[in-house]
Amino acid sequence: MTIQENIPVDQNEPFDGIKENRETKPPVYFNILYYGLIAWGLVFIAYFLLSGWSSHQEFKDKMEVHQQQVLQSMQGRK
Repeated sequence: MTIQENIPVDQNEPFDGIKENRETKPPVYFNILYYGLIAWGLVFIAYFLLSGWSSHQEFKDKMEVHQQQVLQSMQGRK
């Protein structure tokens, strides 16, 4: 007996005791949320890829501000 002979011909026949239940559809709010999150993700990705925003530049800007604050505090102590 080969493995092919063990596979049921009817796909609705449970092979391992698990039968798919597609009689009920998911709630409408679930579909809205699902596709809404996909759309939001695409907009989010497009904004950050096309806006020119860079975490490296933001880090450099914050470091410059911090270094200026440190220099001012050191000059104020003298």
